[in-house]
Amino acid sequence: MLRFLFLVLCTGCLEKTTGIPTPLDPRFFASDNNRASPGGDDPNAGGGSGGGASDPFASHSGDTVLISGDLIAESQESIDMDFRVPDASAPGGMAGQGKLLLEAPGAFSLSVPKDLGMLEIQAFQDLDGDGPTGDDPFAQVQLQIKDEDLVGLSIELVAGGRLNMQHQEMPSPGEGGKHMAAPAGDGVPDNPDPFGGYAGNRVKLAGKLICDGCPLVDLDLFQPDENAPGGRSMIGKMKLPPGEYVLEVPQSFGYLILEAFVDYDADGPGEGDRMGSYQKNPVKISRSDLNDIDIELVIPEDGRMPMGPQPPQ
Repeated sequence: MLRFLFLVLCTGCLEKTTGIPTPLDPRFFASDNNRASPGGDDPNAGGGSGGGASDPFASHSGDTVLISGDLIAESQESIDMDFRVPDASAPGGMAGQGKLLLEAPGAFSLSVPKDLGMLEIQAFQDLDGDGPTGDDPFAQVQLQIKDEDLVGLSIELVAGGRLNMQHQEMPSPGEGGKHMAAPAGDGVPDNPDPFGGYAGNRVKLAGKLICDGCPLVDLDLFQPDENAPGGRSMIGKMKLPPGEYVLEVPQSFGYLILEAFVDYDADGPGEGDRMGSYQKNPVKISRSDLNDIDIELVIPEDGRMPMGPQPPQ
């Protein structure tokens, strides 16, 4: 049975289609891993279709499942769809896997690796041809790809969506056709367990993400590692609403570093983004629950993550 899916909106853009071949602004495909288009005039080439040329997951040779649905927008301008997956080594913790280009709003489909896990889709229009702005129509959805097709998706682009970061309902097939399914719980994306590879008992780590009026917050978890670049290695990432949060961490895990940010431009933490770290980093995880692990997010003047105390040597 298909599970409920959750969608978070943002804003974004793409190069305007004129009928004359022109290079895309590099800002619009920086997350596309510089993939070339093998599709030509066949919209089904490369495993995807949408009226444009692209090659998401072209190197995958294993089993796949299908995702398909419709993109909805008030404007009939072309739409760019970017596909990203979690990657601790990539800026912002997400790596681009390719894109689909649609000449206008309408149907799309793509074959993706079976049991992929989290897949993030960003869809956007550049109505004024002036590059990414907060006023442009944009939509962002996070899906959990398992062993079944996901069909009947309905993704609506909303002007100013990146700034508003509203939640949108996703369709789920049911008896008699498609219908709109209300979000379950509090509408928070289904986060994978950052400590899924660790066995044994857990302790609770609780605190607050202090960021009034913010959309979802990226909470990054690191472990001190003197052999890794920067003296730490990334454990995982979670997307959480501002306010109270609770993590279940392996008992006697050792030291844990927590940092948080709001990525308004989907390019990793940088200038203009709110960000913050736990002021007493690193946290020592022993056999008892921990409370008041609060992180306040602000916009730093230098665009850099505020750093607390250094990890123990």
